Amino acid sequence: MGIPRKTPEPQRTTLHGTAVLLRPVGFEASVVFLRGRSGSGKSDLALRLMEAGGGLVCDDQVLFERRANRIFAEPVEVIHGLLEVRGVGLLRVPEVVNGCLRLVIDLVKREDMPRLPDMKTETILGVQVPLFRLHAFDISAVVKVHKAMEVVHRPEMIVK
Repeated sequence: MGIPRKTPEPQRTTLHGTAVLLRPVGFEASVVFLRGRSGSGKSDLALRLMEAGGGLVCDDQVLFERRANRIFAEPVEVIHGLLEVRGVGLLRVPEVVNGCLRLVIDLVKREDMPRLPDMKTETILGVQVPLFRLHAFDISAVVKVHKAMEVVHRPEMIVK
């Protein structure tokens, strides 16, 4: 009877959502992963983040790969460079190959938005990633995503 071997964690997974590469001033380029039900504003918020200088990694499905203790977001090849814009259609957009995942945002209804949230994390492929909840259709949503990314890079910004 041998020593039981620990089953290795999967190194790759595909998840439903939209990933956008952001370039926060003074920090390395980082990916935000937007999750939510159909119609919650994932592609809409991604479009606005792209207009503010971000780059689309992938819309609708995102491939994640663990490398050491970091998670990288990559496009799913068949939909790479495509963004579904409700009311306009499927658009070809500039392609971004991949980036390090630094933030997960669950898109929720406005009434489900916490006023003063506790810091939470989401585990993807065994790595904990900071998690925030936002309402995608707020006019300040793009700024809030950028501020959440700053908090991820500099957690001391949050008053406790």
